Amino acid sequence: MFQVSKLNKSFQGKTIIKDMDLSVDDDEILSIVGPSGAGKTTLLRCITGLEQPDSGKFILDGKEIDPSDPTQSVIGVVFQDFGLFPNLTVMENIILAPQLVLKKSKDEAKKEAQELIDKLDLTGKESLYPYQLSGGQKQRVAIVRTLAMHPKIICYDEPTSALDPKLSEEVGKIILDLKQQKITQLVVTHDMSFAQQVADKVKEVKPFKEEE
Repeated sequence: MFQVSKLNKSFQGKTIIKDMDLSVDDDEILSIVGPSGAGKTTLLRCITGLEQPDSGKFILDGKEIDPSDPTQSVIGVVFQDFGLFPNLTVMENIILAPQLVLKKSKDEAKKEAQELIDKLDLTGKESLYPYQLSGGQKQRVAIVRTLAMHPKIICYDEPTSALDPKLSEEVGKIILDLKQQKITQLVVTHDMSFAQQVADKVKEVKPFKEEE
């Protein structure tokens, strides 16, 4: 189980997140929904260690973790804009972090990457650059790159925002397939219908309003 306890985050004196709690069981999919400005992306950035919260705890399987510690790389993230390096091929994008962070050899990283590439229907795209890919293909490469780090939890920031309905359905299928592979997932989205399509449970967040 992954838990967030009493999370607080402010920017320039403005409270974005106030005493937020959430939990997601192993192998579950939790969708976090809410309007723009509700703090969804800030929450995701705190969970993934990209933003330092003012206070709060992150607990995985009963032990407190620090998502910003690279030696505890148990949480992966798929960014809204995919976050692919434009000067690297698909294969190079995928194997970079396993070599740098997990200290895998290039051959070992490529072997694992190819298995994931084949699973997510990207065979033949290994030598292409991001600009040569469709939005859906970029999304799948971003997911493969995250899976290559063997995370226990995958977080998605608005995974369907740049996709048409057919591609959104495909991404939903990938997320559900990963659930069958025993991967816990958090999906941040403004799309309630997509959230309900993939999630075991939905948490709605609202913009924080200071008491008058």
